[in-house]
Amino acid sequence: LTLSGRELASLDAADAWTKSDICPLIPELEGPVLRASRFWYNGVELTDSTTLQALGIEDGACLQVVVDKSAIELVVTGSSDHTARIWHVQSGECIRTLAGHGERVMSAVFSPDGTRVLTASFDATAKLWCAASGDCICTMQGHDAWVYTARFSPDATLLVTAGDDGTAKVWSAEAGACLRTLQGHEVAVCFAVFSPDGAMVLTTSLDGTAKLWNPSTGECLCTLCKHDSFVCSAVFSGDGALVLTASWDHTAKLWNADSGDCLSTLEGHGEHEVRCVAFSPDGTLALTTADDRIAKLWSVESGECARTLRGHGNAVYTAAFSPDGALVLTGSDDRTAKLWSAGTGECLRTLLGHSSMVRSVMFSPDGASLLTASWDRTAKVWSAESGDCVRTLR
Repeated sequence: LTLSGRELASLDAADAWTKSDICPLIPELEGPVLRASRFWYNGVELTDSTTLQALGIEDGACLQVVVDKSAIELVVTGSSDHTARIWHVQSGECIRTLAGHGERVMSAVFSPDGTRVLTASFDATAKLWCAASGDCICTMQGHDAWVYTARFSPDATLLVTAGDDGTAKVWSAEAGACLRTLQGHEVAVCFAVFSPDGAMVLTTSLDGTAKLWNPSTGECLCTLCKHDSFVCSAVFSGDGALVLTASWDHTAKLWNADSGDCLSTLEGHGEHEVRCVAFSPDGTLALTTADDRIAKLWSVESGECARTLRGHGNAVYTAAFSPDGALVLTGSDDRTAKLWSAGTGECLRTLLGHSSMVRSVMFSPDGASLLTASWDRTAKVWSAESGDCVRTLR
């Protein structure tokens, strides 16, 4: 395979292979780049429904890879209108509406290769969609109540869902079949995610615990049980060695993912619920947000507060690090988002324009753009350099 005349890979392929068989074998084609890649042979395109044999490809043949750079940046949103939508960031155009859920969509994410979308809904189902066509590939039915979140495994072969029925479920991404039900929480499971290597699943619950599971067997490996109230958010460190949890007991906690030992308790938000947690990309800092209108940066090594980010006028609900870890983006119930220096704690930009609470924030992969989503039924794209709103997705 070649890109701009440069060889990307040399593959020992079977006649029945399609584009979906080749893509995982090319490390350079990941995420948005893969989503924008097209494969051609003698003027005929190889797709997910055509085979190498059908195109007449034989030993020694060369496939050309073409990347449409204008199609690279896509965003998916979930809404209370029962749909998810895929947007083209550059134009602000909605290019796909994923309709089929019977209740609000609580979670929507792209697969690691960008070819599929996974949604979770209050209609007690999750759905897998083709990002290119908008067709529903399969529906995961099995929860007895709301499904709060759904996530892909790192290799996209498995899915995990978190339900109000007190369970998490592991599903086959190919067939949509439930492979395992993770039972052990006493009440609603509000979040579930795979570890970076896919070897574990982390769940959080309103029963005040988080749990680590083996997704292959369904075995509970350990219970992280020192919180005194709901555990509403949790995340693995980039190397999967640590877990960071946020609780309504006003604390966050750092845990050893292997042993389940609590390494430190991050206290500093007073009598206020901690809403969101994140690790910096290099794993040296932990980030917490809370109802006390502030966010805090903590040393992972010592557990000490390194910086306090003050300036919001209401609860800080969500936050994210930039890809290089130099910046922090926060979203608040005060209808604003703010961009901060992770090194100094200085507020660099205030993003004004939403008319309701900002409940989700993220950086583009290159860190140049910011994305916010609000209860005002819009998402907005902003310039990280100027703080200007460059696009409203509505």
